[in-house]
Amino acid sequence: MLYNGEIILAAHRGDRKCCPENTLPAFASAINFGADMIETDIHMTRDGQLIILHDRNTMRTTGYDGWSNEMTYEEIRKLDAGAWFSEEFAGTRIPSVEEFIAQIKDTDLRVNWELKDYPREVGDDFAFAAADRLISMIDKHGLRERSILNSFSDRVLEHIVRHHGHDIPIHGQGIHNCCRSIDTASIPREELYDWCCLYPEEKGKSPLDYRENFDYCLSHGILPCVCIADKYESYQKALEMGCKMFTTNDMRECNRILKQLSVR
Repeated sequence: MLYNGEIILAAHRGDRKCCPENTLPAFASAINFGADMIETDIHMTRDGQLIILHDRNTMRTTGYDGWSNEMTYEEIRKLDAGAWFSEEFAGTRIPSVEEFIAQIKDTDLRVNWELKDYPREVGDDFAFAAADRLISMIDKHGLRERSILNSFSDRVLEHIVRHHGHDIPIHGQGIHNCCRSIDTASIPREELYDWCCLYPEEKGKSPLDYRENFDYCLSHGILPCVCIADKYESYQKALEMGCKMFTTNDMRECNRILKQLSVR
C-alpha cells in the first residue's frame, strides 16, 4: 500500500548526499538505509528508452552538453554520471528505468516517478509517449500500488488520468496561492491531484509561512508534502500543519529528526 497514514521519508534522487544523484549507487544506499520512498526523474531518449536523469540537458551531471530526447540510449550510456561527484564514482552510468526496477522490485520501497519530458519542450506526442511507456513498465512489474506519478506539467498528469485511470496517485507541484505547474489541464487541480508539494509564494520565504496552502490541500483531500531544510523546528511545524511526506536531500538527518518527533 502506498500510504497508510504514516509520515513518508522520500529520498530525493536517492541518497544524493553520499552518491551521485539518480544513479544505481544512490538508490542502493537509500534502499539499504531503509527509506520509505525514492523520488526520481524520468526522461525518454530519442529511440524510446526510459532513463533516470533530472535535467533534460546532460551537462550538469556528465560534463557532456546534450539533450536526452535528442540522444539515443547507446549515446546516453557512454556518459559518465559519477565523476562529477567524486573519483570513487567515476564510470557510473545514467541508469535505465528497467535497471532501477530490477533494483527495487523485490523490496517494499515506494517510488515517486517524476515525468520530466514536458509538452512545451518536446511536444505532446513525445511527452505523452514517455508517460505511457512508464505506466506500461509499472504495470508490467506490478508496481501500481507502490507508485506516485508526478510532474510539473498538469497536461501530462491529465493525459495519465484520462488514458490510464486515476488509481495511481497523482502528485502536483504547488496549489492554491502558489501553483508551479508549467501548463494547465481541463481537470481542476483539486480533482487531479492526490498529493501536492507545497512551495513558498514569495522569494526568500518558506512553504511553512503559508498555513493556508496546507489547509487548502487538506480541505480538498490532497495530501501535502514538502522539500525543506532538514531542521527540527521546520519539521515540527510542517507536521503540525498536516505534512504527510518529507522529500529530503539528507535522509539520515531527516530520519533522525522524525525519530525525535516520534513519527518513525
